Amino acid sequence: MFGGKVGEFSITQKNENGILEIESVSDIKVKLLFSYRIQYVQNAIYNRGILESSQIKTFKNGKLNSDTRLKLQSGSYLIISDGDTTTVNDSITYSGSLIYFNEPKEINRIFKERNAEIEYISQINEHEYIIKDKKGRKTNKYFYKDGILHFAEMRHFMGTVELKLISKQCR
Repeated sequence: MFGGKVGEFSITQKNENGILEIESVSDIKVKLLFSYRIQYVQNAIYNRGILESSQIKTFKNGKLNSDTRLKLQSGSYLIISDGDTTTVNDSITYSGSLIYFNEPKEINRIFKERNAEIEYISQINEHEYIIKDKKGRKTNKYFYKDGILHFAEMRHFMGTVELKLISKQCR
């Protein structure tokens, strides 16, 4: 952010017998007028291409700041975010959890687990995509190589955050 490193992001994806498990951890340290540390811990489970559950916990300076859970129940998703409950009736086949290891070829909608909203994704060049919010404003831009995200520019209220792949380990 602002040309300097503010944190690290790690993500793992495991696929066994049609069950895809994704875990990501962001650890961000920011010093402006004051210092703070934000951590996001996100888990998602897909069963045969359909999002089955997810959870995102946000920690601010080591203390739980928010907790959002999503669970597929009887064809609808129950979302519980800090005690508030809502439902989503659409089937979710592509979400923010998939964007790192799964280039969104022929995908036009993405479910964002953090804010429980559907946004629109479109290809602008070969292996380049942008996400637009409901108002049509560009929020993020993604660049892929061999189906894996290599670089992203993400709009944040404090400025543009760049995400760069520095290590790829396959197991």
